[in-house]
Amino acid sequence: FIRIPLKKHVFYFMIIFLYSCMPATEKENIQKSEVVLNEPITLIFAGDVMHHMPQMNAAYVPETNSLDYTPCFQFVKPVIQKADLAFCNLETSLGGKPFSGYPKFSSPDELLFALKDTGFDVIQIANNHVIDQGSKGLERVIQLIQDEGLHHTGAYINQDQRDTQYPFIIKVKGVKIAVLNYTYSTNGLIVRKPNIVNTIDTVQILQDILSARNSKADIIIMLAHWGNEYHLKSNDIQHDIADFCIENGVDMIVGTHPHVVQNVSFLENREKSKIVPVFYSLGNFISNQREKNTNGGILAGVIIDSANKHITSVSYIPLFVYKGYINRKSQYYLIPTSDFVNNPSKYPIPKADSLSAVGFHNDIVARLKNVMIEN
Repeated sequence: FIRIPLKKHVFYFMIIFLYSCMPATEKENIQKSEVVLNEPITLIFAGDVMHHMPQMNAAYVPETNSLDYTPCFQFVKPVIQKADLAFCNLETSLGGKPFSGYPKFSSPDELLFALKDTGFDVIQIANNHVIDQGSKGLERVIQLIQDEGLHHTGAYINQDQRDTQYPFIIKVKGVKIAVLNYTYSTNGLIVRKPNIVNTIDTVQILQDILSARNSKADIIIMLAHWGNEYHLKSNDIQHDIADFCIENGVDMIVGTHPHVVQNVSFLENREKSKIVPVFYSLGNFISNQREKNTNGGILAGVIIDSANKHITSVSYIPLFVYKGYINRKSQYYLIPTSDFVNNPSKYPIPKADSLSAVGFHNDIVARLKNVMIEN
């Protein structure tokens, strides 16, 4: 593999990150529209959606004997719902009862319901925990996603489903967007036939890229579950895979798995005809992990020019996971730290947690100097 040097001048990626004002109820119709509206297309990518047992305890509502995760996302919901398409990595199985946490997750269905309520459209499931509960868990999560009217990518009940649904391609404002999703492993657990989980294999990836091109995709996005856990910088394997994908036509790469935010690069393709943004890891979207750097992540924002059908800008929003009370309710709350820094009174959290949120924000800003932060 040949390393491509980091592009130093990426001014045209620094365009202000605009959001569509489209109500969430109209999103599906717009996604299926064949009409070019000459409006910018906004994509949002979230990192690892994890579920540890303390999160379920916090979500319990004794008055109704039910689980409610929607408070977790109340502060990011307006951002997610304004996007034309929003993605997240469901790093858990929905295998039904009995529920369990690490190392073999089985999370309540209410977690998926809350993600839908927040405004997510596409659930990526090619990750190392997708078959924690075996074939039953894999097939159940796919069926639940479909039942909720959401899309998924990365794992399939059988070959026929993969053949008909992958690459995942959706048309937004006249632009055909193809989404690929692969994982480095399934934690040593065997994927039983006829189930399929996409793993990182350059031969297969190339075939899927060609399939997307043959389907006349205008933009190809790679969602890669890769890298070293808790490492703040991407490794050589990630670089090699990114180079391979870019050389073969991928327009953007978004990574998950390390549970911390990693560096972002802007890489040229071989012909130097385009620059490809690579978010090596978005970190955690939500989890019970409290160690430094794991207690948050970023949302990656992307703007696509619907007229010229290319990516015009990227940006990010840092998110801190606060574990505690807001308005006397115990929960895990995602706090956009840029807004918190400017409007702390909106988030009534203790001083110690405020300092942690500001520290997390400042660290992310210091490490992602080459990407625009969204305020």
